[in-house]
Formats: sequence, structure tokens, C-alpha cells
Amino acid sequence: MNLRESLRISWRSIRSHKLRSALTTLGVIIGVAAVITFMVLGTGFSQSIVGDIEADQEPVMTVHTQTVPEDGFGIMPVDTPIYTETDVEVLEQVEGVEFVAPDGSLDLVQTSTDDEQVTGVVDAHATTSDRFEHEPLVEGETFDAEDEAIVNERVSQLFEGNVSAGDELTLAFDDGESATVTVAGVAEAELGEQTPPRVFLPVDPYYTTTVETPDGTEERAYPTLHVRAGSLDDVEPAQESIVDYLENDSHAAELKQDDDEIEVQTVEDAIEQFMDLVDQLTVFIGAVAGIALVVGSIGIANIMIVSVTERIREIGIMKAVGATRRDVMQLFLVESVVLGVIGAAAGVALGLGVGYLGVTFLEWPMAYPLDWIAIAIAMGVGVGVVSGLYPAWRAARVDPIEALRHE
Repeated sequence: MNLRESLRISWRSIRSHKLRSALTTLGVIIGVAAVITFMVLGTGFSQSIVGDIEADQEPVMTVHTQTVPEDGFGIMPVDTPIYTETDVEVLEQVEGVEFVAPDGSLDLVQTSTDDEQVTGVVDAHATTSDRFEHEPLVEGETFDAEDEAIVNERVSQLFEGNVSAGDELTLAFDDGESATVTVAGVAEAELGEQTPPRVFLPVDPYYTTTVETPDGTEERAYPTLHVRAGSLDDVEPAQESIVDYLENDSHAAELKQDDDEIEVQTVEDAIEQFMDLVDQLTVFIGAVAGIALVVGSIGIANIMIVSVTERIREIGIMKAVGATRRDVMQLFLVESVVLGVIGAAAGVALGLGVGYLGVTFLEWPMAYPLDWIAIAIAMGVGVGVVSGLYPAWRAARVDPIEALRHE
């Protein structure tokens, strides 16, 4: 029996039991659709974030500390202040570096205007005015006095009256101190709605965190540094010099924990790290969706065994007129593969449809994960083959004489 004849007979059998065939492929459809949907959403999210970062690419680097969690999944930032004032001064002398802006967190508990107040929502950071001299501010300018501050757009939109340049904010800190500052400018939120509300204050007099250096002195220290190079061409050589100093000669190299790593991250590095994290999530999601495919394969195997039982007399007639074990096995294997392919194709269509609705609602770019579509089709064929092997083998072993006696 040739393959074309096997396909014809298999399709006739599937059409004669439409509801049963549809329910059989449901597990495969759900599994494949889940994979494709998450891939579309994940790719759209990635392209949205990466597009925002690349659109405003500047010759900047971020110095911070990170570690790998005990479970080995992802990367965890470390907020321990280890980059001292001495480190900052040395890095400012590196060739190609325009400025180094330290970044330290402040324990802000309440932010108020004359009419409104919010608690526990706004992040406060201490930094220098250099950080905003090259960044496009939505309005206003960088601060140049201790009673001035920069807020991002999220803070500006947090209050009903909207905070703008020239308005005053009262800040209450965790240590009981408070300060009234004038908003000098409004900075663009780096990642739109995904960026938390932030207010930026001058290092002096707000940031007072110090550490004992390896030299035995007490110095102010920061968990993060923002470095700007003179141009994009200066980024790579400056990054190499900064890494060399921080890993070998800096206070930070001796103050960090053994399991922590000092990272000097450029925009390209940030994109690569983000994509690595997305890839890890993709594997995890794929594994979860694979459970539905396992259920689908069990469903196909079950229905094929039932089909063998129902068609014993048909198998006996086929063998009586000359069909071989190979012909019978091929017939049932083709039928299970057809069910798998139908389930995969329907799952891809459903996944793309749900994914399109999702990215449209979230205003992310639509992406067609062609590699995962190919994988989904292959998975459908694979599920059909694996789940059809035993029923096909069982059908091939049916005794023709006993089969012809079967009612």
C-alpha cells in the first residue's frame, strides 16, 4: 500500500468521527497555541524594550554589582555600596570618560505637594547634576542647588495637578528628616510606564552612606555609577580601562563579596543580558506548555487504540486480500501523524491569533516567531509518531483469522 492510499483511508476514518478527532487533537492544539502565544508576546515585549533602548542609544555605561541566585536562574542585582569616592575620582581620569555620576538610594517614605501626598510609591536617588546635562529633559533643566530636584515623568503624572518645573515637593525620609525642594526639571521615564516614579536629589547633603575603605579611611560609597564617554567610539576602550581598574586596583574589588561580580555594562551589554533572561523564560514557558503536548499525545494514543479495537474486522479483511503487517502499521501511523499535524496547525493559528490580540492591546510590535512555528509543526508530527507507534504495532499483529470472526 502506497503512502497516498494510506492518507486517503486515514482521512476517511478521521472525517467519519469528526467530534472524536477534534477532541483528540485538543491537547495538541492547546499546547502548541500556548507556546506560540507566549513566543509572540515575549518577542513583542523584547522588541518593544530593545527598540526603546536602541532609539536613544548614548555613549553611557553603568557600573554595578550583581550575583547569580542560588537556584541559578537569572541575575540578581546587589545594592551594597562599594564604589567609593576614590574610585569615582580615578574613573573620572580615565581617557575617553566625560564624567562619572554616582547613584545612591535614599529611604523616601512620603512625597507631598501643597494639596496631595503619596506614601511608599516614589523612589529617591542621590546623584550629580552631570547625569542630566546630556539627557533630554521633558522640561526645565538640571539642578544646581541643594534645594532643587529632578523628577521623572512618572512622578509628574502621579499627582492630580501634575508636577512641573518650578513646583515644590516636600520629601519625608525614613530617618524622620524632611526637605522641601523645587522641581528644576522633568526627565523622561526610561522605559515609559514600566519605570517607577523617581526623584533625583544632589548627593550633598542628602546622601550620607559611608564605608571603611581597605586603606582604613571612611569614605562615602555608592552601589551604582553612571559613566558617560565622550562619544560612541570611546565607549569600548573606556570600558576596558574601567574594568581593569575596578577588578584589580579599586576599593570596590576588595569591598565586594566573593560571589559578587562587578559589571561595567554598556547599552549593548544591557540588551544582550535582557535577551538572555528572555531566552531562559522562553525555555521555562516551553517546558510548561509541553505538559499540554504530553496530554495531547496520550489522547491520540488512546483514541488510536480504540480505533484499532473498533476496526479489527477491517484489519482482518485487509490482511485477507494481501495487506502486510507493514501496510497495516503504516495506515494507523499515518492516521495518528495526520491528527498531530492538524492539532499543530490549528494550535499555530490559534496561538498567532491570541498573540496578535495581546500585542495589539499592549501596544507592542507584532512578531512572527518562524522558528517556533517550525518547531511547533515538528512537535505535532513527533507527537503523532510517538503516540501512534504502539497502536500501529498492535494493529499490525492482529491475527487475520481471528479478526474475520470478530463481530
